Formats: sequence, structure tokens, C-alpha cells
Amino acid sequence: MRKFLIILLLIVIRQIVFAQKTEIGVVYSPILVSKLTFDKDYIIFNDYTSLTAGDNKFHTYFTGISTGVFYRYKYTKNIFFQTEIDFFGNNFGSQIPDWASSREKNFTYSSIDIPLICGYNLNPGGKYKLKLYGGFNNKFGKFITSFYSTLSYSINDNGNQEYYYADITRKKELINKVSFYYLDIIGGIGILKYGTSVDFRIEKNLTNLNKIENNYNANFKDVFLFRLCVSHVLPNKKQKKNFIK
Repeated sequence: MRKFLIILLLIVIRQIVFAQKTEIGVVYSPILVSKLTFDKDYIIFNDYTSLTAGDNKFHTYFTGISTGVFYRYKYTKNIFFQTEIDFFGNNFGSQIPDWASSREKNFTYSSIDIPLICGYNLNPGGKYKLKLYGGFNNKFGKFITSFYSTLSYSINDNGNQEYYYADITRKKELINKVSFYYLDIIGGIGILKYGTSVDFRIEKNLTNLNKIENNYNANFKDVFLFRLCVSHVLPNKKQKKNFIK
């Protein structure tokens, strides 16, 4: 892993200096399918209440403003290296079955993702270019923002405000259990045309998700993410002619 990071860093520095065979663009991830598993059956919170930990199913979410920028170096016509800085939402609300009937069931936070990718273009001369890639995704932070807030609350039909405040406290407690940094392995397939790419990415954690493990409580075990990503190259003067062709 360390050698991979050093090689990628040297490539990026070299290409910034010579400004050749490089592409810069934006990436957007509107849809996430996720599954979060736990090592025990129940989560016990600080207020001594408990909830069922995980339903072992995949759930689909719209991730709002999950976006970032990428830098790609085309080593050959087929091989490329890519890194990104993304601000992506991580949604796991439906992984807690006891929240299934709640109007305020989000367990959501955002993170800064820095994937390091090596890819292969299967048909670089084709009209629709097919690519395969893999690598590692460095995930930093567990931010609660206006885009991904789990702190807003609603009043149910019975006006049970106290219930929703307690529900929000539990969600904050779950987010606080997540490690500030963990590493995912990532793989994907994409189709590229005229500088726009549609990708399907798969991720799974390689390192521990927990900030601190508790022997008497449910800890996070594994996370699986399937992302739909749409990216677009920002053309320079030379590339604009190629996109039009």
C-alpha cells in the first residue's frame, strides 16, 4: 500500500510539471446501495435502550450532493491511474430494523473520500469505451452537514416530541462510534463517451470501522457499498475537438 501511494504521488507530481496525458474533471454519485453488519444482535445505547442491530440486507438511498473532483493520468492507451477528492454521503438508516416505521429514520453522515485507482480501458479506440478498475479508498471524517443531517426531527401524529429527541440522540451516538479514518477496497466498471463516464463501483472495508470496540455491545463489522457515479472530464482547448468528434 505504501509503495502504491508513493508511485501514484510521483506520477501526479511529474504530470503536474509536464502537463501531459492528464485529465481533470468532476464526479457525482446520486445513488448508493449499502449494507452495514454488526457483530452482535442488539445495540445498547447510553440511555439503556436497545435496538436490533442490522437486518443483513441491502438498501437503496439517494445521496443528495455527493460530489468531488478527479485527476487522471493516462499511462498508455489502455492503462490509467486516477485519484479523487470526494465529499460523499454514507447512508445506513434502514440497517436498523427498529427504525423502519419511523419518519425520522436516517443514520447518515458524510465523509471525505480519497480513492487511489488503477484502471484498464478495454477498447480505447471505440465509440463507447469500456473500463475496469480497482484500488483503495481512504475515508476520512464523519461529518453531519446541512446536506446529510440526521439531527433534524419531526413531530409524529401524537406530538411525541420526546421520542424524536431520543431517536436523534441515538443516531448521534451511532455516528460517534465510527472511526474517523478507515480504508476500503474498491472495484468498478464504467462506460465512457465524449468525456462523460457512467460507473458502477463496489466497496468493502479493509480496516476496522469502530473508533473503540466494546465487548458488551454491538460493534460495526462490515460495510458494503455499491455506488452509481457519473463523471465528466473538463476539456482543455486540445480536448474539445476530440469530444466533438
